[in-house]
Amino acid sequence: MKIVLTANAIERVFSQCAVCFLPEDTRPLRGGIGVIDWALNGLITRLIQDGRVGGQFLESVLMRPDRLLACEKLLIIGMGPVPSCHAEQVQKLGEKLHHTLAHLRVQDISLSLSINGEGLTPEFVAENLTMGFLSKMAPDELDDQIEREMTLAISCGAEEIDEILLGIQKAKVALKKHFNVLVLESS
Repeated sequence: MKIVLTANAIERVFSQCAVCFLPEDTRPLRGGIGVIDWALNGLITRLIQDGRVGGQFLESVLMRPDRLLACEKLLIIGMGPVPSCHAEQVQKLGEKLHHTLAHLRVQDISLSLSINGEGLTPEFVAENLTMGFLSKMAPDELDDQIEREMTLAISCGAEEIDEILLGIQKAKVALKKHFNVLVLESS
């Protein structure tokens, strides 16, 4: 497995599947989900208004964004109300992310960690999301070719890269997992 940190905007990162998190209680949409919604000409906002999606905890929606995004599929995972996002809940989001991506059998994933909320620092989100994600990987990564060849490109602001890298490294050390982390400059 390889994790790539990039300052490129999520809608411009090529992948098989782009992933963003939808808060239940934050309107208008901001952060990564807001950028995706804007690129999709307000499609997510319309789905919310129609009652088809709401951001409830672990709710997931998979869609094809056509040519509006640089990905084949878009996965939206509900994160529930932002004030209730504590470490355990963010780890469950990581577990849900791994479970869903494993069933989709995708190897190239782009992810936005831009989540707005008090206490939801880039380091906190990266550490706990990574902990949840890695905890569900096969005990020996060589057992699963998809996991071994998986690339997770995390889109973030240039000013957040160091914090996100620290959070990922904390999870990596705590779980004693081996994977590479690369940092790319924006293009």
